[in-house]
Amino acid sequence: MPNVVLTVDCEGAHHDRCYTGEYIKVMEQEFVPATWLIHVSMKDPSANTNLYYHEFVHKIPSWHEVGMKVNFENDRGYVEDERERGNILWVARDTLKSHMIKCTSFRAGCFALTPSDVRYLEEMGIVVDSSVIPDAEYKMFVDWSGAPKNPYHSDAENLCLEGGNRILHIPIATHDGKHGYLDLGFDEIKPLLEANVHNEVICIGMRDYNDSVDALRKTIHWFREQGAHFTTLTQAASEHYEHHPVLAGAH
Repeated sequence: MPNVVLTVDCEGAHHDRCYTGEYIKVMEQEFVPATWLIHVSMKDPSANTNLYYHEFVHKIPSWHEVGMKVNFENDRGYVEDERERGNILWVARDTLKSHMIKCTSFRAGCFALTPSDVRYLEEMGIVVDSSVIPDAEYKMFVDWSGAPKNPYHSDAENLCLEGGNRILHIPIATHDGKHGYLDLGFDEIKPLLEANVHNEVICIGMRDYNDSVDALRKTIHWFREQGAHFTTLTQAASEHYEHHPVLAGAH
């Protein structure tokens, strides 16, 4: 039975349209949870946090999850310095916390997670990350070639290898170079779903500024036909530990 996690990159404050209201309606009708990853960037740290706090958090059912998505950038562009990246993470954590949002799930913007970031995330209580896109063609800042496709703990120096980091990585589903975002459309993403149906967890993404409402509904129905279990990132991590007690004891 597939274990499916639906995630939403929440960046609507920086775009002309936001489809979060439509997504919430579909998920309520289908009784499916999602992990809403609120985007924070040093260019405008509180824009999306304010949008979601005032417009959507009270509409998102309590059986969903709100997490954090961080772009490692500032007015000068992409940030590589380890300490500055750590500062960006703390600003993001504190921005969400100031709006009564405590996150345990995370995604790096552009999937640009580095080994030094993991230490900061562990310090701030993040338990699950979804920044890994194994063997995807997209390689803007990080090449995830060879990374595991099932949940894993990464190596401290090479996040593509299994190791002893406490955070559990739940990779985004990939196939034939594509990473699983619903803005591809259902017909385009269906082969990816079929290729990943036997994975421990199938993580699929959406963007709140793209209209993937029809693809979302069709994807939910397709997974239901496969007998899917829908869950959030943090709950999937909890279930992973339940089924891997040796790992749970080690971390």
